Amino acid sequence: MTRVSVIVPVFNGAATLLDAIESIRAQNVSTEIIVVDDGSTDDTPRILETLDDVIAIRQDNTGPAAARNRGLLAATAPFIAFLDDDDVWLPQKLERQLQLFVEHPEAALVLGRTAFHALDSRTGDWLPFDEPRHLYHLGAALCRRELFDQIGMLDPALPSSEDVDWFLRVRDAGHTILSMPDVVQIHRRDGTNMTRGKDLRELGFLEVVKRSLDRRRAGRPQP
Repeated sequence: MTRVSVIVPVFNGAATLLDAIESIRAQNVSTEIIVVDDGSTDDTPRILETLDDVIAIRQDNTGPAAARNRGLLAATAPFIAFLDDDDVWLPQKLERQLQLFVEHPEAALVLGRTAFHALDSRTGDWLPFDEPRHLYHLGAALCRRELFDQIGMLDPALPSSEDVDWFLRVRDAGHTILSMPDVVQIHRRDGTNMTRGKDLRELGFLEVVKRSLDRRRAGRPQP
């Protein structure tokens, strides 16, 4: 059976981390779970000590891009997936995406749709608040490992939008991104998400779009 390395960056995610890990364990695929603790000051380190099936790596707080890159260095499987500590996957996410790689061997990356839930502070329930859609979101993707060798890792210099930057680099280099109609992950917002209240400039989105335009205008697909 094909194996997938799943990288989970976490910073003070004690309240949601186990939900994310359980959704990985529920996949009908062999997984290598790598959790990179990006300098958490809550109970995250203690929780990780109790998880025998998780490779736990701790580093000083340097941001999610650096945490994901650290996980990539430790990954050993031929396919790579990411999941944020406050998000969850739907069952069969990895199984369906791996099957699409079999059916479309030209694909370098398979991207599913993302659903959106928000925490109801009164009931503690996660409730949908928007229509599912395709986004350049790493949690909804499955990638061939060699794609990172060809395109490079995530850019830790970006304040955010490092995932969009990486997807655009993949696209600009001419690799095949296969979109699937299935909802594969739930992106959950509880009021503490890093991107809450920030505009496009603060998120680095305008910068990554400019980089993409510059690459295409110059005819240089690689960053």
